[in-house]
Amino acid sequence: MLGALMQARRSQKAGVAAGVTLVELMVTLAITAVLAAIALPSLRDLIARKRVEGVAQALATDLRLVRAHQLQGRFNRGTAIRFRQNADQTCYTLYNPGGAFAHCFCDRAAEEMCGPAGEAGRGEPIRTVQVLRSTGVTMLSNNPWMVMEGNNALPLQGMTVSVTVAGTTGGSIRVSTNEAGVPQMCSISGAFSNLAACAP
Repeated sequence: MLGALMQARRSQKAGVAAGVTLVELMVTLAITAVLAAIALPSLRDLIARKRVEGVAQALATDLRLVRAHQLQGRFNRGTAIRFRQNADQTCYTLYNPGGAFAHCFCDRAAEEMCGPAGEAGRGEPIRTVQVLRSTGVTMLSNNPWMVMEGNNALPLQGMTVSVTVAGTTGGSIRVSTNEAGVPQMCSISGAFSNLAACAP
């Protein structure tokens, strides 16, 4: 008897077309839209934090490069990093200063960065990083430049830099050097759980 009942049900379902109704489709779309609306701000914040973190990591690496470049080359006038900003960008240049400590400026055209072409005693650029303000990330340094000098590649006159890398919505990271010119990073905003919080 049970077998006959199941056979009757199968024959009834065989004539019905499989698929989803319009109501089921609309409910699924509504749930998907609500979940997307919840997830989208979190995704934007994550992308903004990753941009800030990427710029801060690149800066810390380049500060190590300044020191390594001086240790390797033992340049008479040292190896330097200089920070600049304008309405469109914040930037920095790693370079070997020229005669009389001629500086390089990252916000100038490449051929004029270290002074007019053909000028004696021009600086020699090593690397330039430009961060457009349109990305939502900026860098602000307490010192416009720092020079590593001598065979030990120590900062000129014990100079240090402290650079705040900030995002419009992605938090802030401080990249600073100690008296030996070694960079360290900390989270100003607390938005970066992989970094220690900055001391007040």
